[in-house]
Amino acid sequence: MASHKSLVLHAKGQPMSLETGPRPTPKAGEAVVRILGVDIVPYMSEVLDGRRPYPLSLPMTPGNTAIGRVHEVGPDAVLLKPGQLVFCDITIRGRDNPCVTILYGVHGGGYPAAQQLMDGEWRNGTYAEFARFPLENLYPMNEDQLLGKIGYTISDLCVISHCLVPFGGLCEVGLKSGEIVVVAPATGRYGGAAVAVALAMGATVVAAGRNAEALQSLQHIHGSTGRLMTVKLSENSVQNTKLLQSVTAPSGGADVFLDFSPPAAKGMSLLTSAVGAMRPFGRCLIMGGVSENISVPYLEIMVKNLRLQGRFMYSRDHALQLIRIVESGLLPLGTRVGIHHSHEFALASFNEALEVAANLKGWGSHVVLTP
Repeated sequence: MASHKSLVLHAKGQPMSLETGPRPTPKAGEAVVRILGVDIVPYMSEVLDGRRPYPLSLPMTPGNTAIGRVHEVGPDAVLLKPGQLVFCDITIRGRDNPCVTILYGVHGGGYPAAQQLMDGEWRNGTYAEFARFPLENLYPMNEDQLLGKIGYTISDLCVISHCLVPFGGLCEVGLKSGEIVVVAPATGRYGGAAVAVALAMGATVVAAGRNAEALQSLQHIHGSTGRLMTVKLSENSVQNTKLLQSVTAPSGGADVFLDFSPPAAKGMSLLTSAVGAMRPFGRCLIMGGVSENISVPYLEIMVKNLRLQGRFMYSRDHALQLIRIVESGLLPLGTRVGIHHSHEFALASFNEALEVAANLKGWGSHVVLTP
């Protein structure tokens, strides 16, 4: 049997080991992919050492969203062929109940039905030379267009995973061309991606955050569109409401608010401030990582007829649509969207890759594992 190398986590808080084992083989409904590039999320070291207590089935090969090339397909594949370039989505859903979801190699769901997926078939992720995926999690990409005509690299294509999360949310609330979107905080990994995605969807964007330098960088990247405004926020929610109102009021208020508050954020003052800047029948979308309970301005939401919604990740249709948008050139990647630093590491240098990823700040750089 053919072999391959993979990183294996045997216990949280212990270094992963680079091991050689049997190369995975596909069954019906599956394909095996040769991994070309894996985008390492900045908080991955916290997942592996237990600081983020995500449920994991050990021992396992962790992983993140990847770009790969189809190596072998199961007997029922009708579209995917060996050699195809594919986007590898780690959002694995129960086939008999798609509401049951895990993040392949990152998060086992934390409840029995979801944990069953990671305990069994979907334990070993993409930090490996080869990985097995459900057929429906692999999205063919136009290699001639992306790598040839446009000239992207594999590392550039890994940025799609940054963009897909906010794209799923903005599609969920039905963002329309010409609407106004407030993104806050807009200076992190997903907030920065949300700015680029919303602009590509034809919206006017208000990028809000506390990092003046990062906001200035976004203005430099996207200012030529004529559809980006930036707002530097403070610790004062009342003042933040006035700041957001000052840029949205001339148009009657914002149509959409997209919240990407990180786990370290306390309370939901950003949501409170944004509600004050929304037009009637606006939509407020929560996609961040805050773990505590939130309070909201009840009467204002009711009187304005606002919609308040959470969204976890994205659907298959969202992924298909975003890839087409990237292939069309409407959503740029790499240096064209402000990613000026792509740090690439081999499997054997994973500890260094983790350290570099953990030190990334805001939008503009990312770390890619290249098995």
